Amino acid sequence: MRLPKIVLLALVIVTSPMVLAADAADVNQLDQYLTTAEANGFSGAVLIAENGKLRLNKGYGKTERHGSTAITADTLFDTGSVTKQFSAAAVMHLVQQGKLSTAMPISRFFNRLPEDKQAITLHQLLTHSAGIANGIGARDFTHVPTDEFFNRLFALPLYFAPGEGYAYSNAGYSILARIIELVSGMSYEEYLQEALFEPAGMRHTGYLNPLLAELPAAAGYLFGEVETGSTRDKYFEDAAIAWPLKGNGGMLSTMNDMYLWAQALQSESVLAAKYRDQLFEPHVAENEEGTSHYGYGWAIMPTPRETTFIGHNGSNGTYYFDFRWLPDEQILILFASNALVESTMALPYYIEQYLFEKEPLPAFETGITSQIAGLSLRTAGNPERKKAVLQETFASRIDNKRTLNRAGLRLMDNERYNDAIALLLLNVDLFRDDGNLWDSLGEAYFVSGQYAQAKQAFTQAIERKPAENCYWCDNSAARLRQISTAD
Repeated sequence: MRLPKIVLLALVIVTSPMVLAADAADVNQLDQYLTTAEANGFSGAVLIAENGKLRLNKGYGKTERHGSTAITADTLFDTGSVTKQFSAAAVMHLVQQGKLSTAMPISRFFNRLPEDKQAITLHQLLTHSAGIANGIGARDFTHVPTDEFFNRLFALPLYFAPGEGYAYSNAGYSILARIIELVSGMSYEEYLQEALFEPAGMRHTGYLNPLLAELPAAAGYLFGEVETGSTRDKYFEDAAIAWPLKGNGGMLSTMNDMYLWAQALQSESVLAAKYRDQLFEPHVAENEEGTSHYGYGWAIMPTPRETTFIGHNGSNGTYYFDFRWLPDEQILILFASNALVESTMALPYYIEQYLFEKEPLPAFETGITSQIAGLSLRTAGNPERKKAVLQETFASRIDNKRTLNRAGLRLMDNERYNDAIALLLLNVDLFRDDGNLWDSLGEAYFVSGQYAQAKQAFTQAIERKPAENCYWCDNSAARLRQISTAD
């Protein structure tokens, strides 16, 4: 079974206060570093601006590993949860017009809401303080009818009473996307195009924007190895955006368009200052220590330099995007990759650290998860054969049961069933008493049509049921009923 998604928020560097000096030598050093990283598997694009002037705006690698099209500042990337800042800005645009208020309850827009959700406000959705579940368990490209999606979502229990905590919720932003549609009378994307992207001059941002076909899109590479195609092509094939994704993730854009967006946010071309500034207010603490806060679609936190960091990042497990804005220091770092491995998320951190500290930059390397997945993919044979090779090579190095579980589920999502089963078989060998791992193995067998093996795995999962809080038991029991009915 999957654990709930955890948002990938910005890494804050621990450095002594220093004045940034992004001179030509610094930029050249960073360019050389990223070029070396490219030789070790990195592909993506990086933009650095200082005081409104571009210092670096370049791509690394190819849009397809075996192709000839180089990644550039005009290559389309999946921005992941950075999409949330667009949804938040669209809400504030409607507030600016007097059509919405952040204090409005969602009962104004949805009929027959369960009583515990009637008082949830837009402010609480914007700040992840509504207690709404992260999703309904559907995948990003699972097209659930609108009414069904929201009925299922609102039927789920709240994590806490609205306004009484913080729990990151992708689905909360899908609710906001639906409200944008209901109030504007337009589709979510149409409203963003009219209210945000056109005023900002962003021609190549969106989900189904026809102009996206003009530019190359970076194909995704799971674990840096498995080509998954581009999300643009999937959107165009479906000709619709599924509710599990709409409004909370997956927006496509380029470095050049995202730079225009950053400039629009620093002016009043999209939102008047009164409404724009509410995006960046530290509304709700993200942790008990209060070291990071969430605004409206943005994370806000202090830096060790006693300046303010405003940013957000996002990933679907293959693509990674990071938006890092240091307004006090007039620095902007945009980072995109189409081949997420363990070292990828640290690269924006290394870039920021180098700009302020000039410290040596660590080598870009793939981590153990990518190494395991890569070896499985390169090993011929059935899952048992693959498992044996993985066990011989990696068993002594795996000390975290989540490593193989998450990797196996991601391979399963991409229909690499033999490889997924190989990893999950090894995991239950290493951590035999964890019922959740057996549930994951059962799921891989089930979706690949191997029902006898799935039944055995789900039975093992149920037998390992804890005294309380068995978060995988419902799935295992439901799958066993499905198998029994099919028999």
